[in-house]
Amino acid sequence: MSFPRRTRRRPTSVLRRLTGAATATALALTGVAAVQTTYAPAAQADDASLAAAGYDVICENMHTLGSLTRADVGRARAIMGGTVDMNQYGTMTLAANPSWKPQAGLDTAGDRYMHSLHWALPLLKTGLALGDAEGQAMERRFVDLMVDWVRDHPVSKRTYWQNHPQYLGFRIGTFVCMNRLATAPAHRDWAAKQLRVELKKALAYGTSGNNTTLNLKLTAYAGARQAGTSAQRTTLRDQTVNVARRLAHADGSDLEGAPGYGLYLGTIMHRAHQVFTRYGATSSAAKIASMLQARGSFYAHASRPDRNLETIGDTHLQRIPAGVFSATSEAEWVRTSGASGAKPSALYKRYAGGYAFGRSGWVAGTDTSSTFYSLRTADRYALPSHRHADTTAMTWYADGVDWVADPGPYAYDGSGLRSAVVRRNAHSALVAPGTPNRSVYGSVKAASSAGGIDRTCVYDAGYLASSGFELARCLYYLRAIDAVVVEDLVRSTKQSGTVQQQWVLPSGVTARTSGRHVALSSPDVTGVTRNARMLTSGVPRVSGATTTAGILGQVYGKSTRGSVVRVPLSVATGKTTRVVTVLTSSGTPGVARTTVRGHKALRVTVNGRVQTVTTSVNEFARLAAKVSFARSKAKAKVGQKVRFSTRVTSLGLPAKRAKVVLQERRKGKWRKVRTLRTKANGRVSTKVKMTSKGTKRYRVVVRAKKGSKGWRTVTSPTVTVKVKKKPKR
Repeated sequence: MSFPRRTRRRPTSVLRRLTGAATATALALTGVAAVQTTYAPAAQADDASLAAAGYDVICENMHTLGSLTRADVGRARAIMGGTVDMNQYGTMTLAANPSWKPQAGLDTAGDRYMHSLHWALPLLKTGLALGDAEGQAMERRFVDLMVDWVRDHPVSKRTYWQNHPQYLGFRIGTFVCMNRLATAPAHRDWAAKQLRVELKKALAYGTSGNNTTLNLKLTAYAGARQAGTSAQRTTLRDQTVNVARRLAHADGSDLEGAPGYGLYLGTIMHRAHQVFTRYGATSSAAKIASMLQARGSFYAHASRPDRNLETIGDTHLQRIPAGVFSATSEAEWVRTSGASGAKPSALYKRYAGGYAFGRSGWVAGTDTSSTFYSLRTADRYALPSHRHADTTAMTWYADGVDWVADPGPYAYDGSGLRSAVVRRNAHSALVAPGTPNRSVYGSVKAASSAGGIDRTCVYDAGYLASSGFELARCLYYLRAIDAVVVEDLVRSTKQSGTVQQQWVLPSGVTARTSGRHVALSSPDVTGVTRNARMLTSGVPRVSGATTTAGILGQVYGKSTRGSVVRVPLSVATGKTTRVVTVLTSSGTPGVARTTVRGHKALRVTVNGRVQTVTTSVNEFARLAAKVSFARSKAKAKVGQKVRFSTRVTSLGLPAKRAKVVLQERRKGKWRKVRTLRTKANGRVSTKVKMTSKGTKRYRVVVRAKKGSKGWRTVTSPTVTVKVKKKPKR
């Protein structure tokens, strides 16, 4: 495509161009190399004046990959030389006439980000800042790259990954910048044309999806403000707010299943607030601001004492960035190590996104004294993109040492290591035979903090369908003696087997077993050697890292090898096995079973100091059964038999001790048809002869037999059978 001859501009010095302009802050984040957070100049001016100074509020808030600062001369010069640094995703070789095909120097994400085009923006922005012959050459190269990509990718031939919300969103943002900043009117008009084309695809996407959808809707809103219709602007503005609201729980936690991606979502929200404000959408900006406030508290609690976010799901080790949350937020206190912001008051928090966090206290400055732990409850639906199969997974950080870790995401390269770290086998969790169903999320049965004891219990039925194992984990933090106590319960409903209680130790942590004790040692963040202890009622075994466990990818694209402590839990069909583990960095632990006012309890000691906790796994013994109930026929005739099948499963109560009754609704009351005899695995089926016509309603009621005090009754959903009169011969 040809353009009119470019108008030659008067060269302008870099110093004058950059004087008074805001400097963008590159923020290292998971899943992206850097997040662009910008601050407008102190003296506000209209957009034209800001652009003339080399600064553009809208453009600065369009993108999240690459440093993209006006003064990034080195990056722009490298692109002019044919090298594009895609940061963690690799290095792209840029030919004079690019083929736009995958390259050996890029990983899978890099090959896809190639089509976002935003990596080329340093050419435009630096070219504008330089304002000399070199700058004009950079701007020409930027325009040529945009035109070449569009020419090589006709709309009808663009693939899914080229139009994926992530890369489409970045590409739209690039055209927004071109439309606002390009020197030649013809170039701005061409960018507007591309925006109108891309907006059709952006509007075709609904409001489902994850952070990529939010980024798409935000950039598309800006695109509509630049070149779209009034209706498109309204739709995309409302969609941006709706996606942001859907991706964040009211308590600030994310639906991504990874705090790092929730933090990334927070930065997009911040950019949305900036863009809405600049375009005058004040009501939408206010809604986004209120969401950001709640998220700040969540990220404070998700941060370890070393100020890094815990590496749950696809979260890299990273800190809360500057400029995203308010100066008076809890997130700011954590970010600045207590220098500013509001010091958090709560020591325990459980979040709807499926997280529980607890700690011994909040310490300003370099913290080598606090204890911190996390437990993955996964008690709400998480978007599958960045959540791992990690229900019951926990971490433990104390005295400046990461003792028990989560593997992190490694890299999005489709490798065996990437596949391994997302599985249950890679986590400090309960690992049963078979494969857990990720769509079956955990259920929190206890969550409280009182009397110096944090208590979180999660029930995990993820393995129930594949291998018949039910798992429960209760984590107690005994603050007075600084001990983390983990009580695990395993029940088998189908087959005998062994479940592994698994603890992943990072590189640098050494483990030595002696009977039921495991002695741990590691240097802390300042280099001082620290010691910790693990005591278990099982038999611990230490092994090195394998391809499925003990490998950590907490820094993108880099793996480290740790070690694994496993405690095997053997369980027979219909039986339950329990194991108790105590972790502490405060001395030598001890534990004994006891009772408190008739309730089972654990008496825990650390160097002679004692604290007792009643065990919440008792509550699992009181749980009602889970019942599935079905009939073989929805329609039948008088005289025919209908088979009813039932499966009764329970945690802590063998199925043979459950009384199962089939009932029929007759004359306004539920009446007993028969008592069913369940097998050891809780399955039962029976046939019932239909004796009269009409719509029959049936259900199953499960009660505990004598001796199971406190076990609640459960009733299945109702099923109906329509019975027709038997035809006459």
